Amino acid sequence: MKPYFVALACLTLLGCASFVRPPPTPTGDLECAGAAGVRPTVVLEAGAFGGAADWSLVAESLARKGYRACAYDRDGLGLSTMHDLDRSPTAVATRLHDLLDRNGVTGPVILAGHSNGGLYVEAFARRWPERTAGLVLVDAVGTDVRDHPLALADLEHEARLAAFTPTARALGLTRLAPLMDDISPAAEAAARRRSTWTGRTSIQAGLAEVRAFLPGLAEVDALPPLRPTIPVAVIVASRSPAAPLDRDWRAAEVAPANRACRAVVIDAFASHTSILDAQRDYVVDAVAWLDGAQPWAGVKRC
Repeated sequence: MKPYFVALACLTLLGCASFVRPPPTPTGDLECAGAAGVRPTVVLEAGAFGGAADWSLVAESLARKGYRACAYDRDGLGLSTMHDLDRSPTAVATRLHDLLDRNGVTGPVILAGHSNGGLYVEAFARRWPERTAGLVLVDAVGTDVRDHPLALADLEHEARLAAFTPTARALGLTRLAPLMDDISPAAEAAARRRSTWTGRTSIQAGLAEVRAFLPGLAEVDALPPLRPTIPVAVIVASRSPAAPLDRDWRAAEVAPANRACRAVVIDAFASHTSILDAQRDYVVDAVAWLDGAQPWAGVKRC
């Protein structure tokens, strides 16, 4: 099981520390670190039940390297307001496309997707390849999971586990144990993460996304395939790479890199969430590689 869902199991069976939700802000706010320049903007897409706060440390590190890094809270999550929206991966990608337009980000961007966010950035790149300068898939789930039985079964199990989240909150179980994850951002970002995990609106929105995720695999796969000319950097985070389930997950995760003309695969001894914290340099290095650093690394096929 991905370590992210160890945290979800905590929320479901034991619960997480309660937190008073901060005042909401309008949906669709880009939160950017660093100034725009000649380098492509990096757009950071969080995984299930996640948002801009998940990326706070990565965004700071990218900004120090001279990149403009932007994240956001999807509808109903984090500080964004809740609307009755289509939660399918293609709809999420469309809203991201519109959000970038509204914020004047019209050139090609590097898209980084963590966990379930991988499917959202894959959908974006399939629909708008001309707007995609490259993909960074951070221990990400994409359509290739359909071809890997162990990983797919694990994903289905995670979806069933997520279904108990509202019940756990209604019973007050969220007060019994601390949040079990490896991301330790600055105080404001940490508060937002706790809010996302414990607030009624965020749980409802996150659960709706999870319910739409598995059907969305086929929906995204029906889009035009990823152009092989889009460079791909894959980061596989694992602390037990020899385990059969981890091997199957790795095969699913690296598949997009195997089809790209230019690709690199980074195996990181990290957990599913620590890759955004203590091991975040892997993400920064992957972005830099897409932007031309270390041209000898990876493979070039066409």
